[in-house]
Amino acid sequence: MQDIRIAMVQMQSIVGNAERNIDVIGRFVAEAASNDVDIVCFPELGINGYNAGDTRSPEPEPIPGASTDRLRDIAEGAGITFLAGLLERDESGIVYNTQIVFGPGGIEGVYRKTHVPTTEIGTWCHSGDLPVFNHSKVRFGIEICYDSHFPEVSTALASKGAEIIFLPHASGGETPEEKYARWLRYVPARAYDNGVFVAICNQVGDNGAGRTFTGVSFVCDPRGEVIARTEHGDRDEMIVVDLSAASLAEARQEPETFFRHFRRPEIYKSWGLESGLTINVVDSPDILHCRIA
Repeated sequence: MQDIRIAMVQMQSIVGNAERNIDVIGRFVAEAASNDVDIVCFPELGINGYNAGDTRSPEPEPIPGASTDRLRDIAEGAGITFLAGLLERDESGIVYNTQIVFGPGGIEGVYRKTHVPTTEIGTWCHSGDLPVFNHSKVRFGIEICYDSHFPEVSTALASKGAEIIFLPHASGGETPEEKYARWLRYVPARAYDNGVFVAICNQVGDNGAGRTFTGVSFVCDPRGEVIARTEHGDRDEMIVVDLSAASLAEARQEPETFFRHFRRPEIYKSWGLESGLTINVVDSPDILHCRIA
């Protein structure tokens, strides 16, 4: 890892209004580029809006497609990397909740949500891939919202070389204070246990489809300390954070607190708790509606 400047954006994303949402993304990307930011992360489904339970709106989009073409042009023009969330329909017709990595060279990869809770079953399918992405200054992984509740995911990404884990969210239902307090129960642990930076962002405001999101976005260093956070829970906001390569190295120098150094995968396997770094997708009657007409 090299010293790197990242930005986390909380933004209002209106369901079914990708054109408007992309305009907002474009403005934040331009602002980030003017501040020499290297990577910008936008919330879960920031392109289309979050509307779990409704298979008609927003309409899933292909990759590449109209929205990704516009965002590719934005990335190429700004010359920086950003992560934005799309409701994707793949070539076989399966719908995924996807975070796309855009860079100066276009689309550089995708991460598809791997853990789908009850409220989202039937709206999109889960994936079984945990990619790690290479930037010129850092390696990073992505977990979308509910994925972050599963410690194995963060450990797998860190074991595959991720130095930053981005957590784009579309999480409502609480006050900003309640959400921040709840996230502090486990998000810093993902950083501390794995010796990585963890950065979380969320949608904010009324999405036009009956849901209101309460913001809250912050960044933890590899010791689990919050080093930056947004100030407001009711408006669009971007935080810009400098991440130090030296702080990552320092957190990993002390063997006793670089916990991954002492992992015992041979024991976990004997307990039936370790199956390598791949999440196994198990067929279930609960996911028969992944293919949406």
